[in-house]
Amino acid sequence: MTLLSLWVLQFLLSDAFLLMCLMFLIIGLLELVIPAHKIPTRHYRFNLAYAFVNVVAVAAVTPLISAAAAYAIQDIGLGLADLRVLGFDGAVGALVAVLVGTLIFDFFQYWEHRLAHGSKILWQEHLLHHSDEYMNVTTTARQHLFDNLLLPVFVTIPMAVLFRLPPVNIAMLSLIPYAWQYLTHANIKLGFGPLWWLLASPNYHRIHHSLEPNHIDKNFAAWFPIWDIAFGTAVAPRRGEYPATGVAGVSVQTLTHAYLLPFIGWKSMLRARLLSRRATGPSQLSNPRATDT
Repeated sequence: MTLLSLWVLQFLLSDAFLLMCLMFLIIGLLELVIPAHKIPTRHYRFNLAYAFVNVVAVAAVTPLISAAAAYAIQDIGLGLADLRVLGFDGAVGALVAVLVGTLIFDFFQYWEHRLAHGSKILWQEHLLHHSDEYMNVTTTARQHLFDNLLLPVFVTIPMAVLFRLPPVNIAMLSLIPYAWQYLTHANIKLGFGPLWWLLASPNYHRIHHSLEPNHIDKNFAAWFPIWDIAFGTAVAPRRGEYPATGVAGVSVQTLTHAYLLPFIGWKSMLRARLLSRRATGPSQLSNPRATDT
């Protein structure tokens, strides 16, 4: 068996690929039964095409990202706070370990997520995910490749440096948090009513993708709304509220456009900055107290 054939086989049997296929199938069927909005078939086709092309690209760069992250963690040092002292063991212990690990991971991802929205530069690579005007289970995989490059820098490495978590021996159990993200992006009518604050639901996360002005930059948490509540970005979903999603004026219809979207944004930002500098004039540019915004 050639190295390429072996890589393809490992990829097809990988947790990430199998989980994506399974969630697309199961939650996709739910979306047909209890949809929040009607979605054109062509939109599913584009998202599916992008998802399968991108998962191959992610699989190709993941070893490099993992190696770099592991090197950085080794160089800096591991776990200032050792959470293994809590004595997790057995199946129940593994479940608690997953819960604790996900809660901590969600804290770091919350701030990485807020940074992606707050920075004009980082927003360009996060824009692809939010530009989906028909949010559904396939939107979960509608992430730009650059998102995978940022995750170790802002989430994995800081988390590993600050906390030493107990190992989770039950592999399927550790996939539960990732499976949940497919559910929260689902185009279905599902909320938790007065318990909305306990765990993110499709209704809760739809608000994050909403076009409504009062929903912009809200509900950043992927799993636990407690972080949104703690830092003032939580909006409780109301009964029967299923707002339209997307980004006004942005529509991505081709794979080429999807991958080039950040570069298009950065080019536009650079052009605007150059035009602003020209408009400022030489007299103001020579003044050390003059600043451009």
